[in-house]
Amino acid sequence: MNSDKGDFMGGVGEEVDLEDLDGIGSSTAEKLRRAGINSVKELAAISVRELLERSELGEGKAEEATKNARDLVLPKVVSAREFLERRKNMQRLTTGSKNIDRLLEGGLEPGITELIGAYGTGKTQLCLQLCVTAQLTANSGGLNGSAFYIDTEDTFKPERLLQIVKRFGVEDDRLLDGVYCFRAINSDHQFEGLREAVRYIKEKSVKLLIVDSLTSHFRSEYPGRENLVLRQQRLNSFMHALQRLVSIYDVIVVVTNQVLDVPEIIPGARPARPVGGNIVAHGSTFRLWLERAKGMTRVTCIDSPKHARGTTYVVLTEGGVEDAEGEE
Repeated sequence: MNSDKGDFMGGVGEEVDLEDLDGIGSSTAEKLRRAGINSVKELAAISVRELLERSELGEGKAEEATKNARDLVLPKVVSAREFLERRKNMQRLTTGSKNIDRLLEGGLEPGITELIGAYGTGKTQLCLQLCVTAQLTANSGGLNGSAFYIDTEDTFKPERLLQIVKRFGVEDDRLLDGVYCFRAINSDHQFEGLREAVRYIKEKSVKLLIVDSLTSHFRSEYPGRENLVLRQQRLNSFMHALQRLVSIYDVIVVVTNQVLDVPEIIPGARPARPVGGNIVAHGSTFRLWLERAKGMTRVTCIDSPKHARGTTYVVLTEGGVEDAEGEE
């Protein structure tokens, strides 16, 4: 298990205007907003280098602004006990499968959960199901919030959502109003989708962000070894942007990832590997591998800072992703 993943962001910055921060007047605040930074939390999460690239601020003012924001929002030191108490109150999201929820010790939590698998293993089906469960009440395992879906492969189908909704005993199609879809046509547009997601997080109570798929555009736009470095740099920027969203807004992020066939099969190893290499592996908080097995989908937790490696089984039905009978 990994031990270097996770973040801790305080809940103060959203209540303070930029102008109220030490060293920031109306002119500096306006420059920050023109750079897309609208809250103290966002300012605390950005690096000086990126702030200089995005804004009209000088280096000294950028350093002062980011430091003052971090001092306000981030605690200097937190004991393990304090951190644990905070996590006890953390709301988890049911996947709609008791088997997967058990695998994850209660469901999804804030962070980046990566769903890895070949075509037809149920990655998109699970994402669509999460769009439904996110809108359920806390008593039903939901977040009582909305979902934002960045679709890069034209796989988002609202008709499918209506089928899944019925399984959860919700006949009202108003749940469709709580799912916002952004169709990203290339990698640049995918970054734009993240910027739109921020606005919807603030204005529409979005608590679940889905990117389906994470790597498709990067893989097609930067083919060959000669473009590998640039592709990984772009992927790294995107993963860090997702991590920043988690830190600032405490949202649950789910990304799907494709797999590559591995010609040199190592004895005992899978004949495939996830796209994106170490950039995606290190950037994801939790990694689930989905594989077809005897008419079912085997779900394996292959990486997590808190969960032991484990496996469970589900089936894909008209009602979504359901537990395989007799399997846990």
